[in-house]
Amino acid sequence: MKKFTESAQDYFDRHPSSNECHITSDGRVFHEKGNATSFANTLDNQDIESFSRKVLEKEKSLSEEIVNVKNDKVLEVTINTLIPTKEQVAEQVKQVLENGAADREAKIKELEALELVTANYNEMKALVKFFDLKVENQKAETLITALTEFKNTLNQQ
Repeated sequence: MKKFTESAQDYFDRHPSSNECHITSDGRVFHEKGNATSFANTLDNQDIESFSRKVLEKEKSLSEEIVNVKNDKVLEVTINTLIPTKEQVAEQVKQVLENGAADREAKIKELEALELVTANYNEMKALVKFFDLKVENQKAETLITALTEFKNTLNQQ
């Protein structure tokens, strides 16, 4: 890429009727190559960069397309890292089910060991909630009845 591309773009933005410009090594912009050459002869570095509006616009357009392609690839990579594969989802479901089964077994053992009396109200309430038992109210007697019926259905299985 040329050193003074931004200066040339600025020049073309400010001079819509010009189709070329020439920039000397010290950064001065000229409309005509002859003037740029004459001035450059007075400098230690006599290099001149010449720009065409059409070429610069085409380069800018290609550069924007490259950026868009890069951004699309980055987006694709980001999306692919955020969306789990079928295998990852299956593994997660398996772990949830295994953990859920282990939790359920632990809660069943807790229920079997628990004495269903008013003094154990908080533990009974937690078990009713865990097993998602439908109860009319939160009274101790209602919880005892619901948990007793649930225990009986477990024993029948």
